[in-house]
Amino acid sequence: MRFRQAGALLLRSILIPVVAFAAFAACQSVLDPPLPQGTRQFTPPPVFNVWWSMASECSSRTGELSDVEWFIVPGVSEFEHQGRYVSGYWSRVSNRIVLAEKAMMNGPLVRHEMLHALERNVEHPRSAFLKRCGGVVVCITSCLTEAGSPPVPRAGLARVPADSMAIDIQVNPVAPGLATDDGHFRLVVTVRNPRRDSVVVLLPPSGDAAPPGSFSFTLSGERMGLWYAERAWDAGVMTFGPGETRRAVYDFTVAAKFDGLRALPPGSYSVRGGFGPATSAAKVFALE
Repeated sequence: MRFRQAGALLLRSILIPVVAFAAFAACQSVLDPPLPQGTRQFTPPPVFNVWWSMASECSSRTGELSDVEWFIVPGVSEFEHQGRYVSGYWSRVSNRIVLAEKAMMNGPLVRHEMLHALERNVEHPRSAFLKRCGGVVVCITSCLTEAGSPPVPRAGLARVPADSMAIDIQVNPVAPGLATDDGHFRLVVTVRNPRRDSVVVLLPPSGDAAPPGSFSFTLSGERMGLWYAERAWDAGVMTFGPGETRRAVYDFTVAAKFDGLRALPPGSYSVRGGFGPATSAAKVFALE
């Protein structure tokens, strides 16, 4: 079996490139800006209801998806907005979300904008984007900067290896397939602190100038394999409160053939989640 290291390619499909992530969501706060040329309104696909529920659940905020006005900029992966290129933004004035067409099915990005709508906040508070909904929505570069640095762990906090954490992976929904959510499904890696005290997880150095690896998954299919590991761009991801669980959500869809990124063909699969060098037990699932 030949495994493909997803790296930046998977990140482009799922999270939009980390290094070249200019501005995934410019969230203006005063007036609705002019819409880019060719922008049209659209009806959100059924999976948006699932994503809205995910953002609502992690944020403990309520709201109606139907209250949001949805617009798409055709044929592009990003567009100019307020002097920079973005893939989407939320406007508070009319509760409007504008998405680049090639990013409109990017779950973490769309859920990021949904979170703005649910929070009714154009800013990126750490409590919402990195704490409560961390891993459910994307928050890097400008979002990470605006959220601010995480609290510095106190000196007496226990430092523990990654394999001392409870690592698991779930497939959501449990029986994914073309007949459910138009074939959209998610792999959810969870890391739980089993202790009654807060800890800092020691992740091995990356060996380069970037932060250490954090969440990951390894997926094996009948004729393909896929591996992905993200970096601990926010150091707060390594600090866990007593019994606290952190997670990372990876979006996929069922398709006729493997596209090398996030479209997987029907068949049997085995998947493991990871955090740093530690991994979960394998889970087997089928796509129909």
